[in-house]
Amino acid sequence: MKYMKSGYVGQRGTDLNVLLLNDLHVGSEAADLDLLKKAIQFALDNEENTRILLNGDLIEGVTKLSKGDIYTQRMSPKEQADYVVEVLKPVKHLIDGVTEGNHDYRIMKETSIDIVEMICKYLGIEEKYIGIRGIVGFNVGGIWYSVDMHHGTGGGSTLAAVENNMKKLWKSDSDVIYCGHWHKQFAKPIKRFSIDHKKGKVEEVKRWMVCGNTILHTADYAARGGFEEGFPSQAVLKLSGEKKNIEVDWIY
Repeated sequence: MKYMKSGYVGQRGTDLNVLLLNDLHVGSEAADLDLLKKAIQFALDNEENTRILLNGDLIEGVTKLSKGDIYTQRMSPKEQADYVVEVLKPVKHLIDGVTEGNHDYRIMKETSIDIVEMICKYLGIEEKYIGIRGIVGFNVGGIWYSVDMHHGTGGGSTLAAVENNMKKLWKSDSDVIYCGHWHKQFAKPIKRFSIDHKKGKVEEVKRWMVCGNTILHTADYAARGGFEEGFPSQAVLKLSGEKKNIEVDWIY
C-alpha cells in the first residue's frame, strides 16, 4: 500500500478542510456539473486551508464493450477526460492523492490506457497518483491525520451493505477509511481503543468511515434497476488544528 504525505503546511489552531471528490462520472447524462463547479469554488474560496483527494470514477467512460449506454453519455471518453482536466486545473496544486475507480479500470482493461494516470499527467501531478489504494497523511499544526483511500468494490444497495463492505476494506490503522463507488452519502464515526504503553492507559479514539457519494442525479440505468435514490453531494473532512478531532460536512 502506498503512502503519500500532503503538501499542506498550516499553523496550529487552524483547521483543515479535505475535499473528497469521487464518482463525478463526467459525461453521464445525470451528472450535476454545477455541483462539481460549486465544490471546486469551495476549494478556491478556502484555498489557504483546503486540500483535495480524488477517489475514482472521474469520468463516465462508457465504451462499446463496457456496461452502460454509450448513446446517452455526453462527450466521448477523451472529451470527458479533457473536461475533468479543465475543471481541476485551477486547484491542481491542492490535490494530494488520486486513485482509480471501476469505470476507470474497465477502460484500462479494454485499451491498456490508464485514464486517471493520463488526467494526472495532463495536470502535471503524476506523483500524486496512488493507483488502486493508498494512505494520505496530513500534518495539521503538528497533529497527524491519515486517510485510507480505496474507490470501493462490491454491491451497496443499502447503507448496511456499504458499511459492511467498508469494514472489509479497512485494513489499516487509519483515522478515516474513504470510499466512493456505492453512490451513497454515508459517514459514520467508529469508537476504537488506543493503547498508550508509556502512560499505561487505554484511550477512546474516534475513527470515521466515509462514502463520498456522487454528483449524479438518478441515471437511467439506476432508474431501470430500481436502485435506491439519493441527492448528489460531495464530502468535506474537517480536521481540527486544536486537538485531534474529525467531523464530516457535505456540499450540495
